[in-house]
Amino acid sequence: MQTPTIFQAIIGICSALSVVAALASFVLAGLRLRAEGGVNYDAGGGFFKWILWGAIFLTLPGITTWLTGEGLQVTPITVGSISTPYGNQIQQIASDFVNNVLIARLVPILAATLVFKAILDTAEGHSPLPSTIGALFLLGVEGLYSLASGSWNEGATAYATTDMLQSMFLYLATVISPLVGALCISGAIFCYVRNKSWSHLVFTGLAFLGVPGIWALVKSMAGVTLSW
Repeated sequence: MQTPTIFQAIIGICSALSVVAALASFVLAGLRLRAEGGVNYDAGGGFFKWILWGAIFLTLPGITTWLTGEGLQVTPITVGSISTPYGNQIQQIASDFVNNVLIARLVPILAATLVFKAILDTAEGHSPLPSTIGALFLLGVEGLYSLASGSWNEGATAYATTDMLQSMFLYLATVISPLVGALCISGAIFCYVRNKSWSHLVFTGLAFLGVPGIWALVKSMAGVTLSW
């Protein structure tokens, strides 16, 4: 089945804008992380949706490969490149926007705004963690994009999107969770010294440190066999 020309044009434009779209999705994910509470984000909320869209934009070649395997004759594409003159111009504009506006100026301003919001939250007696975590996520967007477009991206494979999401979860479980667990244990020690409730922080810290094991236990209980 031959794909209509207009669909090919849409795929080409999406390819040219994929970099800026992916980065914009990750930035919006950081803002939604603050809106959803920072620490306890909503399952199925805006944070997950924007992370998913970022992964989709970065794995467009894999999606076209999957569509070709399903019988649609889609011309293979490369993320961030397109051969038509208008596509090249759009790609250049998008690249300039990402480097000179989004990363260099807009993201630091948004992160600084969240830090200021954290101070206001503290002054009102609320927790500054939601705004602080949102600011840290925004400041790490460039690094997140580097990982997502590098070691996490399997290229033009049929399941590139799900493989990237899998890599994100593994990074969360093996890198982020131990750090959070160590912070919880440190907080428990601090609370113990001040004669405050500390047991919940110990259990939470141990749970974060054991996220890979807990996930393996859940898979075995559910009878699910996965390669990760």
